Amino acid sequence: MPPCLTSWCAFFLFFFSATSATELPQIQAHITKQPPHIDGKLNDHSWQNASSISRFFQREPTMGAPSTELTELRILRDKDNIYIGIRCFDSEPNQIIASTMRRDGDVQDDDNIQIILDTYNDRRGGFFFATNPLGARLDMILSNEGRTQNKSWDSVWECRARIDSLGWSAEIVVPFDQLRFPVSEESIWGINVSRTIRRHNERTFLVPPPLSYGFFGHLRTSKIATLTGLGRLEERPRLEITPFAQVGNSQDLEDANKKTQNQLNSGADLKLGVTSTMTLDLSWRTDFAQVEADQQKVNLTRFSEYFPEKRDFFLEGADIFSFGERVRRFGGGNQPPTFLFYSRRIGLEEGHVIPVIAGGKLTGRAGAYQIGVLNIATQETRFLETNTDSFYQTLDGEVFRESKPNYDKEIAIELGTSDSTFVDTTEIPRSHFSVIRLKRDLFSRSSIGLMAINRSPGSTSEHNRSLGLDADFSILNTALNIRGFIARTITPSEPNYDKEIAIASGTIDSTSENGRESAGLIELDYRWGPFETRASYLDIGEAFNPEVGFVPRQGIRRFRGVLRFRPLSSTRWIRRYSVGPEFTYLTDLENVLQSRELRFNAFVNLESGDWIGVRLYHQLERLEPDEDAFEIHDNIILPAGVHRFAAHSLNFFTDQGRRIFGNGSFELGSYWTGKRMRVSMDGTTNLSNHLSISSRFEVNRVRLPQGDFQTNTMSNRILYNFTTDLFIRGLVQWNSKQEFVGINALCNWRYRPGSDVFVVYSHVWDTQYGDSLNRMLQFKMTYFWKQ
Repeated sequence: MPPCLTSWCAFFLFFFSATSATELPQIQAHITKQPPHIDGKLNDHSWQNASSISRFFQREPTMGAPSTELTELRILRDKDNIYIGIRCFDSEPNQIIASTMRRDGDVQDDDNIQIILDTYNDRRGGFFFATNPLGARLDMILSNEGRTQNKSWDSVWECRARIDSLGWSAEIVVPFDQLRFPVSEESIWGINVSRTIRRHNERTFLVPPPLSYGFFGHLRTSKIATLTGLGRLEERPRLEITPFAQVGNSQDLEDANKKTQNQLNSGADLKLGVTSTMTLDLSWRTDFAQVEADQQKVNLTRFSEYFPEKRDFFLEGADIFSFGERVRRFGGGNQPPTFLFYSRRIGLEEGHVIPVIAGGKLTGRAGAYQIGVLNIATQETRFLETNTDSFYQTLDGEVFRESKPNYDKEIAIELGTSDSTFVDTTEIPRSHFSVIRLKRDLFSRSSIGLMAINRSPGSTSEHNRSLGLDADFSILNTALNIRGFIARTITPSEPNYDKEIAIASGTIDSTSENGRESAGLIELDYRWGPFETRASYLDIGEAFNPEVGFVPRQGIRRFRGVLRFRPLSSTRWIRRYSVGPEFTYLTDLENVLQSRELRFNAFVNLESGDWIGVRLYHQLERLEPDEDAFEIHDNIILPAGVHRFAAHSLNFFTDQGRRIFGNGSFELGSYWTGKRMRVSMDGTTNLSNHLSISSRFEVNRVRLPQGDFQTNTMSNRILYNFTTDLFIRGLVQWNSKQEFVGINALCNWRYRPGSDVFVVYSHVWDTQYGDSLNRMLQFKMTYFWKQ
């Protein structure tokens, strides 16, 4: 048979067999009246009564092969909790890798156990829990079949683990009131459990996800086992109250007042289970003092940087409020995603923190509907920023700052120079942010939804509103995912008397508009064996302005495509290859090319767990003469025109199970009108189970006819874990382009489940003049109480 005909036959065979059902295992839970003592030993009598399952199969390195080490799983439940006990036998217990102790640390760098509970039994998402031989705790909420992860969701649950002569074991207890589930006479959940043996780079599962699901396929909920034997889970009222008290001292030296503020604050968060599937969150005087500073980046593009949300109040239920492009971990070009709702627009304005007075949020399910309602009020705030600069005054009275080109400087010198303090006042009125989100399940794993957002007042008008419809279809047994949205913004125009006069005189047409306020996206993701393809089309009007969203670039049409071929290798020391191109083609609304980028990636995954590869790219950028000049660095402005440049890089990623691991990149090539060399390194050293040091630096050395420059960023993070509930973290950052050095230190003690003590200190200096910009010391205590 000709090869092309063979390929087409295989293609159609896949399509017709993709929806065939496969038999998945069932796990039986045991109802107990005597709960086990949670100490990691699994020697309680109640565990002996529970049936065990030990049929775990590899996803890596050999798909479908039995696990090289025996794993036993047992599940119990009483009226309040579900208990999960796991015995991980190991023939070489002295080779077990365990270094992470901190809550929400990356336990995937260690030997670990991961559990997914699909409490709705619909394979659309679930609750994720993980631990390692030290008893560290990691939890997440999974949605969109596990493609989307809310990593900062924090549940109140307990875990203990221990290493012994047989290997290691762990006991996990999760209260039912921390989960959401429908009430039925015989509850049935979905479940998957995996074990990672880090030194072998081996990952085994109850139900191994297909390799076509990609690198994060272990989080997919499309194909998992079934958990039975739970009986009737009673709906019970859920009431949690977490008051906090905070004292502190802060000084913003960029503010013209430069006053030291002594703070004594208090507030509270309340969580009420309206039903077993709906939760109401209320927050009064919400505080985010314990949130770590953003990791600094050097931005050499014309567009805003995207930073992820880190604040707990906005993270819980964030999967429901998700509307826009999916955040890509790898691939997809340089441009950040477009969102209709971006919670960092609330409480943050022009680099300033805006106090949140109060907020409320209702999230959950009602039958086939997912519901999210959010309302936040922020406080009226005023900032006065000062900037001292030299200026020259010409004979005709025109003023030039020293930083600008001054063709009259010689004349101005005769008049003398002077220093002047410019005061920039930022007035931010009291604002209300309201969001309504509704999603309707369709078929087995698809959905449609709508979102409405209002900001009152808007930043430039009396209000700003956004409306959108989206859809997500998962078909062909989840091999094909099609998603997209259409959206529109509404911003009332400010009075324009000159325009009214012009319309009256007939100078301009009264029907002319400032631009289209709509946007749309369609995105396809298809996986077939070792092949992975993604394609998307994004259209954004020139006046599309969601003030509570994130739009990197307006007035564009963007086509994007990614193709990856990731076959397994027959070579003994190579596990797999990953090769393929990425293509981005971006035009304005007149279809004039503005940006084009072609990348080609070729990587090798070694059996040791390391990756090494090269990236080649060619880029085209058009700078229009009528646009604002692109100042790539201080006083270095790139000329208008079409710029073509190309580069290549060598990249590596070492296995994270080592005591010392990291990644790096060396890039060299043409850049705009000149050349660039870029070096970046990111490494972590685990000095012990308690102490780790992470360092990151990036250097860009750019040579342009318009001027040469170099940017440097460096950060060092030191983490010391006294126990799994007490740690100290320090972060030091330097950014030469933004001319500052900053430190952020945090001590966190969880003295009882859900209750914390935080001590936070931060300080930022201006590296140009050596002045302090701001500093802050905070002490915060929370107390968790539940009914």
